[in-house]
Amino acid sequence: MDKQPILSLCIPTNGAVDWILPVIESIYSQGYDNEKFEVVITDNGKDSQLPAHIARMDYSNLRYKQTTDEGFLNLVSCLKEGKGLFCKMINHRSVMLPGSIADMVELVEKYQDTQPVIYCADGALPERDEVIECSNTDAFIMHLSYFCSWSAGIGFWQKDIKRIDTIELNNMFPNTSLLLEIRQESEYVIWNKKYEKMEDDAGKGGYNLFHTFAVILPGILSDLLRRNRISQSTFNKFKKDLFRFLCSLYTNEVIKPTKHTFIIRDVRQNVSHYYGNIGYWRFIITAYVWAVYAGFSKLKRIASLS
Repeated sequence: MDKQPILSLCIPTNGAVDWILPVIESIYSQGYDNEKFEVVITDNGKDSQLPAHIARMDYSNLRYKQTTDEGFLNLVSCLKEGKGLFCKMINHRSVMLPGSIADMVELVEKYQDTQPVIYCADGALPERDEVIECSNTDAFIMHLSYFCSWSAGIGFWQKDIKRIDTIELNNMFPNTSLLLEIRQESEYVIWNKKYEKMEDDAGKGGYNLFHTFAVILPGILSDLLRRNRISQSTFNKFKKDLFRFLCSLYTNEVIKPTKHTFIIRDVRQNVSHYYGNIGYWRFIITAYVWAVYAGFSKLKRIASLS
C-alpha cells in the first residue's frame, strides 16, 4: 500500500487456524475498499500452520509476521506493526459483521481531526446511542464501567502507539492500563455499535477469576479515584455495576456447568475485599437466586414446547 490506510485491523494470534481463518474471511468478504484499511497479523504460535494458509491469500493490504512474543506482548507488537491512522485490536475469535469495516472507517474519519481516545464497546452498554462522547476520564468510566476490562475494545491513534512502551502495565489487565494511561486526560468516544460475533471460547480461563475481577480490577479504578481522575460517585457506580457482573460470574462459572478452566479459589476473601462480609453474602444469595430463576425459566420454556 502506497498511502497510509485509515484503519489497521490488528489481529494477534497463537496460530489458532480454526479461529482466525473465519475472521479473515469475514473481513474480506465485505468487499470494502482495500486502500482504506489493512490487516496486520502477528503470530506467536509454535509450529503454526497459519503461514501456509496466508501464502494462498492474495490481498495487497494483508501483512503477516511471526513473533516469539508471549501473552499480551503479542498484541503490543501487533499494534506497533499497524501503519493506519487508527489501529484497532481485533480478537482472533472475532468474526466481523457485514458492514463493520465501513462503519469503523467512517468512525475514524469522523474523529480524525480531534483524535479522542476511542473504545469500541460492541453494543455491550445499555445506552441506545451508538456513539457516546465523553469530555473526560470521569465521564468515560461513568459510561463504560467494568467493560474497561475488555481487551477487544481497544484501539489507538498512530500518534499514541509510540507511548505504549512508557506505560507500566498491570499484569492481569494490561489492556486497561493502556486504555486509561495512554493519555492522562483526554476526550473519549465510546462506539457502542455491534460489530463482531465472538466464536467459541470453550477452555477459556487459567487464572483466579474472582481475585482478578473482584480485587485487581477495582484496584485499578481505585487508583484513578486516588489520583482524582474519576469521582467518588463514578467509582460507586462502577462498584455497583461490577457487583452484578460478579454475581453473574458466580452463577455461570460456579453454580452452572461450564467448559471454562478458571481457578475458583478464596471467593469470600476476594469479594469481601471491596464489598465487605455483608456484600459477600448478598453476592452469594443473588447468584443462587439468579441460578434458580434461570433454571425455572428453562423448564418453563421446555414445558411450553411439549
